[in-house]
Amino acid sequence: MPTPRLPVVGQDNDAWGGVLNEYLSVSLNADGTLKETFLVCKGFLTQTGTGAPSFTSIKDTLLGTWARTAVGTYTLTKTGAFTLNKTVPIDDIYTDQAGNLFKINRTSADVITLLTYAAVNTAVLADSVLSNRYINIEIYN
Repeated sequence: MPTPRLPVVGQDNDAWGGVLNEYLSVSLNADGTLKETFLVCKGFLTQTGTGAPSFTSIKDTLLGTWARTAVGTYTLTKTGAFTLNKTVPIDDIYTDQAGNLFKINRTSADVITLLTYAAVNTAVLADSVLSNRYINIEIYN
């Protein structure tokens, strides 16, 4: 199949519309909206006690699964989704106004890990620190 191209004046008689539509379909959906060039997991996490965090989505095209794996340790899992050098957790190290510390990073091709530390001792992992904590992870093609 030839590479989509812009129509050429005087050369694409009777095919101009088809050639242009094929060209535009590379970056636009059929309804005219831009095609996504990356996956995103954007929303808010809340966690209490020993339960898994609950995720309130703003936009989630990744559709991974959040879990609690140990005290102050939470994972986002999606098989093969987190490509090396293409996975970007925004605010990978963050301290909130209360002094709580959050660290998020790519652990493997399947897992993103979020660690939480309470302000009373930011050297020790702690639960019940996530309270509507904004999360934004982008995975580029």
